Amino acid sequence: MVDGKVCNSMTNTSSQKCFICGSSPKEMNNIKNVISFNVNHESLRFGLSTLHAWIRFFECLLHVSYRLEIKKWAVRLAVHKLQFSKKKKYVQDRFRAELGLLVDVVLQGKGNTNDGNTARRFFSNPEISSEITGINLNLIRRFKNILTAISCGHEINAEAFNSYALDTANLFVDLYPWYYMPASVHKILIHGADVIRFAILPIGKLSEDAQESRNKDYKTIREHHTRKDTRQHTNEDLLNMLLVSSDQYISSIRIIPNKTNQDISDEVRSLLLINDSLDNIESDLNDSFSEMDI
Repeated sequence: MVDGKVCNSMTNTSSQKCFICGSSPKEMNNIKNVISFNVNHESLRFGLSTLHAWIRFFECLLHVSYRLEIKKWAVRLAVHKLQFSKKKKYVQDRFRAELGLLVDVVLQGKGNTNDGNTARRFFSNPEISSEITGINLNLIRRFKNILTAISCGHEINAEAFNSYALDTANLFVDLYPWYYMPASVHKILIHGADVIRFAILPIGKLSEDAQESRNKDYKTIREHHTRKDTRQHTNEDLLNMLLVSSDQYISSIRIIPNKTNQDISDEVRSLLLINDSLDNIESDLNDSFSEMDI
């Protein structure tokens, strides 16, 4: 999978528009209308970017929370900007004091502190998160269930997921009609089932985790295992080391982390095509593959 910026570039759409149906921010809250839009089936191959979805959903709820007092998507008036800043400071202080989370803090040259771990901590404590932000508790729980389903690696029941996601989208619009649904949230709630049907593997197995995890390898290899006399030599050594580390035999003897033992609630389980006997099938297959004589 690739991130939203690449998807927008590949499909020649604005960052605020949906690259699958082309709907604009002002159209996304009209759920009945937007589900009738023509879908660009070529765009379904870009997937759902499940890793970054946690951050996008988290930031969506944060931005709604900052605007609860003014109830406007665009913050233009000076008095509204003051209210926005006060609420943001209040939310940041509460999260830092109660959960030890740095929320929406700018990091010089590195974006901000809203990463995957912060988002998962937010959704793992829905009651506290709802009390601090003022966001509806049921909406936070439904967002968490959807994110867990698409990232758990199990096969998803597309029909059940579509119904659950549309109900969640309607709940969002009913609660906060003045806040335009972000394109990243719209993509999963409205088109998630279409992408799931299009994918040849469970959508959770097509996440960006592998790409993101290679970033630290890239930095380490470049610093310690490449020649620095010319840029060409540096890139040659870097690519050679990456090819070595991706060799089939090297990959087969690497210890594979077990990510299947997740706490899947009954509500999430109702969206999946699994039963108790299949819960650990992935770890069993990984163990068998590791013992193969390549």
